[in-house]
Amino acid sequence: MDKVTHYQNIIIDYLTEFANFGAPRPGIEKEVIADRERNHFQYVTIGWQDQKNFVYIIGLHLDIKDGKVWVWQNNTDAFIGDDLVERGIPKSDIVLAFHAPQERQYTGFALA
Repeated sequence: MDKVTHYQNIIIDYLTEFANFGAPRPGIEKEVIADRERNHFQYVTIGWQDQKNFVYIIGLHLDIKDGKVWVWQNNTDAFIGDDLVERGIPKSDIVLAFHAPQERQYTGFALA
């Protein structure tokens, strides 16, 4: 299995765990969006809370670019970089892209 396919599988498994976590809420769906062809992946919460308030939250958004995992959004309590390392992706292949480029040197992960 090549590196990109391996990373895709890790990401999809990780996002699926988020989608399956916790009790269901009426009117709210948790979705995993996986575009393997273009290497875009998201965990999204969507629906109507109490039939009054529209909910659309991108919990996690990751891409694979140039053989590295780019974490664009993390609206969860998870330390996603550390979680991905535990699953087999080296820090040198994880970019915490939600940090400004000049700040990434302090994260311990890849700069770009």
